[in-house]
Parts: sequence; structure tokens; C-alpha cells
Amino acid sequence: GGLVGLQGDDARAAALQSEAAALFRRTGLRRGFAHLYNEVGAIARIRGDLERARQLHQEALVIVRELLGWSVPFTIAQLACAEARLGELDDAEAHLREAAGLLLAAPDPETAPLVLVGAALVAVGRERPEQAARLLAAAAATRERTGVAATGAQAHEADLAGQAVRSALDPAALAAAEAGGRALATDAALREVVSA
Repeated sequence: GGLVGLQGDDARAAALQSEAAALFRRTGLRRGFAHLYNEVGAIARIRGDLERARQLHQEALVIVRELLGWSVPFTIAQLACAEARLGELDDAEAHLREAAGLLLAAPDPETAPLVLVGAALVAVGRERPEQAARLLAAAAATRERTGVAATGAQAHEADLAGQAVRSALDPAALAAAEAGGRALATDAALREVVSA
């Protein structure tokens, strides 16, 4: 359903997601709803339906906090991305600090770049383009080191933040910020998010 939704076939995606929801209900697999809410929330973020995305990620977070501890940082980071794009920067920052702290305690190379992209969105919102460029470069370097490509909403939001950064910085300032970000180890970048 998520893949079909990303390809733009909303009707088929909705049918597949409804089928998945019916299976989750029938089997009592509550955690399936968390995955579904996150997936549909990510598609809503790509489409710019940020209020819906925030609501879906909040619903997923309730479930993952109760049942899926390992998925909490991922869900929090997705929620924070929606909040940052809605201009709710304090909420986004608080969620990103929590997610980064959890990742420092239990590393997850697939979620760390998402946290860094979320922090870049906050930096863009706070009109700190150098910081945003550094965080985006750190996210890209982390993905390169781990071999995990940016997809879906994360790729879309990295592109949105990157466009804002490129329009705000001259080429020399952009290159310097990106070099600083690429030089950051993932843990060091996450510690920056925690201390923000």
C-alpha cells in the first residue's frame, strides 16, 4: 500500500491499506497499526498534508511506546519532521532531542539520518542555514557509511531542506558547512541534536 501510494495510485493504495487494517483487526496485531499509521503518515508528509501526518504519527507513537520500544525513535523522528514543517519548532526540537538520545543509547543506522534531517528542518525554520547544511551533510554521510539510501518522506524532506539551504547560502558558505557535516561522526551529530 505504501509503495503504491508513493507511485501516485491513491485509490489502490487506500484499498491495500484498508485490507491491511482489516487483517490487523482480525488477527489482533495492534503493532501492525503503528506501521500502517507511520507509512500513511510518511505519504501524507510527501503530499504536504502535514496535519494528517502529525496525527497519524502521534497515533503510531502511542502504540510503539507501549509495544515496540525499538521503533520509538523512528516514529518520534517522523512526528518531528511533520511538526518542523508545520512551524511547531519547539515541539519538533523536543521530539528530536528525545529520539537522538535514544539512538545514542541504542544505535540505529537507519533512523539516525532521519533524526538529522528533522533537525535540519528545524534549523531551516529557525533561519540557521549553515547548521541545516551541516546536519544534511552529516545525514548523507551517515547514509553513505551504512549503505542505507534515503527514500520516501526522508528523501523528500532532505530535498526541501537542501533547497532552502542552497537559496540562503553562497557557494563558499555552503561548501564549508557541508564539509563540516561530512566530517561529523553520527554520534557527534546526534549529540548536537540532544544539546540543541
